[in-house]
Amino acid sequence: MSAACICRADVLDYRTVILDSIGHSASVRVRSEDVYIANAEYRNNFAGLYPEIKLGGRAERYENIDDRAHTEINMIGNEVIGGSQSAWKTSVSVSGQYYLSNWYKRIFEAGYYEKLRDTRVHECEAELKKTIKDVTDIFRLIVEAKTRLIYANEILTRFNGILKLKTEASAEGQFSYEDILKAQADVFNSQKDIAGIRKDIRESFASLSNYTGKSYPDDTEIANLSFNQLPDVADEVVTIAQTPEYKARQKEMEAYRSRKKSMGNNFLPDILIYGRYDLFNSSPNSLDDSLKDVRPTDYSVGLYVNLPLFDGGARKWEREKTLHELKKAEENARLVFNEKNKEIKTLQIGCAELSKSYSHYKNLSEQYEKIIDINRKSQSLGERSHLDILELEKDALAVERDLIIVAHALAVYEKQLSLELNFDELKGEYGGNGTCKY
Repeated sequence: MSAACICRADVLDYRTVILDSIGHSASVRVRSEDVYIANAEYRNNFAGLYPEIKLGGRAERYENIDDRAHTEINMIGNEVIGGSQSAWKTSVSVSGQYYLSNWYKRIFEAGYYEKLRDTRVHECEAELKKTIKDVTDIFRLIVEAKTRLIYANEILTRFNGILKLKTEASAEGQFSYEDILKAQADVFNSQKDIAGIRKDIRESFASLSNYTGKSYPDDTEIANLSFNQLPDVADEVVTIAQTPEYKARQKEMEAYRSRKKSMGNNFLPDILIYGRYDLFNSSPNSLDDSLKDVRPTDYSVGLYVNLPLFDGGARKWEREKTLHELKKAEENARLVFNEKNKEIKTLQIGCAELSKSYSHYKNLSEQYEKIIDINRKSQSLGERSHLDILELEKDALAVERDLIIVAHALAVYEKQLSLELNFDELKGEYGGNGTCKY
């Protein structure tokens, strides 16, 4: 595998990351190949519904070593087994057969593989959806870490300013040595936080590289997502039924229902019609002479019926196994329904609570802007010190940072809910419509 290329885009946006991950993801490619394999299995089984036609031929040198008596050419099952003379012999046969019983046996087996193919299609879509969700989570972590880093550096600047002012004021006895130590501790803690944030950024970029196949320097800028409007959940049952995870389990149930019918019909007789047309010639001189006058010799047509009476219980236990596989598929579908229902409700609840937090942070940020504006005016009048302004700015920066992070988290919730409610639409938007085709 070639080394990952270095991504040096000025600003890395969400759409680019998703497109890169869909095009590069190995797990999605594995699921895509599963779809092709399942389609080939279905086509292979469906081929059994067609008649089988064969063309055979033979050219041979026959030496008669039986010198006891003069014998005529003997035939068994349209094959020459003896003759009175050594010769070159040529035979051609056209044969065909068709199982009429395939229409109540093999057709359900083919239906089973057809539904399994559809299952693999939806499983591929579910893997595609999971990849988008995983990349969305990583994108969120990077944006939040980048935001925290920007504001951590700004807050560190304020802490350094506070430490400098307190150190200068302590010479005049305005602050104690303990106050200086606390200010230094704030600076050290802020520096420690910045180191931790940089580590988180590097780890998140490394995780993103595994999905996109690209390498990102730590200073890569990320475009924040914008929050528009949460999609409405009109009907939970209909919504969940449209998710690829639930569709996969539904198709799996349909597959085992077809297989159940196929296993039940295995107790019925096999009915086969067949026919064969033979041409033959021989020559004692050469192979060419035997080929020149190949002529029809016989044909046969028949009907064959085979009724199974006893097989040690193989058909019975195969049908029993299919019944339990069907029950398992039904329970899997119910399990997926409950999980998707829980996931959607969790996203809705989380978004509702985040919306409240966003309103609180927005109000708080506006209050800090007003307080800082008032204190700056008071500073110009000599009623507030520069130290007081730095303390207020530090707290205001923390609130502004949290406001931006919450706003971006809301945008991520919007994307996650859209994936659950409108996956087909988003799949087309990000160029994933052709990923799980056969």
